[in-house]
Amino acid sequence: MLSEFRDRMAEGDRADRLLAVMVDHRVAAGLVKRRGAVRTDSTHVLAAIRNLKRAELVTETLRAALEQVTLADEAWLAPMVTADWADRYGRPAIYHRLPKGKAALEEYALQVGADGMRLLRAVFSDQAPPRLRSLPQVDILRRVWVQQYWFDSSGRQRWREPKSTKDRLSRRNMPRRAASRPEAAGRPDPEKASVPWASMEIISPYDAEAHYSQKLTASGKKEWIGYRDHQSETCGDGPHVIVQVTTRPAPEQDIDALEQIRQNLVRQGFTDLEHFVDAGYITPESIDRAERAHGVVPTGPVRADPRAREHPGFTKADFTPNWQARTLTCPRGVTSHPWKATQGDGHERLSVLFPKPACRACEARQECTGTAEGRSRHIILLPQPLQEIQTRVRHEQETVTAVQAADCRWTSKRGPVSDFEC
Repeated sequence: MLSEFRDRMAEGDRADRLLAVMVDHRVAAGLVKRRGAVRTDSTHVLAAIRNLKRAELVTETLRAALEQVTLADEAWLAPMVTADWADRYGRPAIYHRLPKGKAALEEYALQVGADGMRLLRAVFSDQAPPRLRSLPQVDILRRVWVQQYWFDSSGRQRWREPKSTKDRLSRRNMPRRAASRPEAAGRPDPEKASVPWASMEIISPYDAEAHYSQKLTASGKKEWIGYRDHQSETCGDGPHVIVQVTTRPAPEQDIDALEQIRQNLVRQGFTDLEHFVDAGYITPESIDRAERAHGVVPTGPVRADPRAREHPGFTKADFTPNWQARTLTCPRGVTSHPWKATQGDGHERLSVLFPKPACRACEARQECTGTAEGRSRHIILLPQPLQEIQTRVRHEQETVTAVQAADCRWTSKRGPVSDFEC
């Protein structure tokens, strides 16, 4: 009974509509105000699935598709089933039942791949009943096979390689800096076909929207498979009530959900809000975008300069920009070369390099560059409006932390100005 109730609540947007009705009743009772302060934070949500290794995944995906096709049209499927299919797909795939050793496991995976392709070709043939193509597990089978297998130039089905840690999505379209190197660090090898990124890869045939993600927390790195849940609650005087919940794919970062959260709050009638968020939602870009789109600036700590933690010397805030001349001046009065446009994680950035002779002769070289070698200082700036926002907010949060650390909303829960506590 309870599981059936949860299934009905999960259909469409029923849970969100029920929450909206509850909030409306609390507003009518005077327990919740639609104007004031709201705080948003995220948590991980585990999917109710088993964590499958890749060989388990393809086996279980084909097994699930065979079961659904059997229920839909057993007579059509029966001539296709071979004697060994019952051994491979007659019971749930568990790793200790699979062949041992890398070569044997890959051979097994290729056999499963061939069986899956046989079923897909039959289902999408003109002789197959059209209704079989619309079965959910058949569509998941097709997607998983695209992600886990590929065909080489000779037409042979191949098992994809694991993801490479050096193959970063944000660097794929970046120009190579070292033309002499056959493969710049962080770029994919075009001769290898790897499984897709976590934001696309299907982890289980029973929940195709659940994905793998990880997040750094105060206690270390948190890994999970499922979703990311953003909860907004009223804060300040009166009871703290969760008024809006936004569930997003697990790999999607907090900052990418902020705009949808704001729109959902406005749709529910929460306007003129003081919106408190933690560091995961705040960047200079998000502050600028929210101010222009909604006229309300989200309040939260901008990530501190990482160099300030690594080296106690000069940080970017100690350098003075000249936006007309496109230069920076260091605390010792040395002016940089004119900066050049570059890209950082797909966004526009400005690359500033100081002259090597001046840096080598400077007495504060090691304090500034963090090394005794003859390097010059290199700084990455944001475009002018964003850089000014970053500098201002960092200065404000450092000032508030130093002066009002005993009693203010900037008190950190996990270290120097990384989160809010209402």
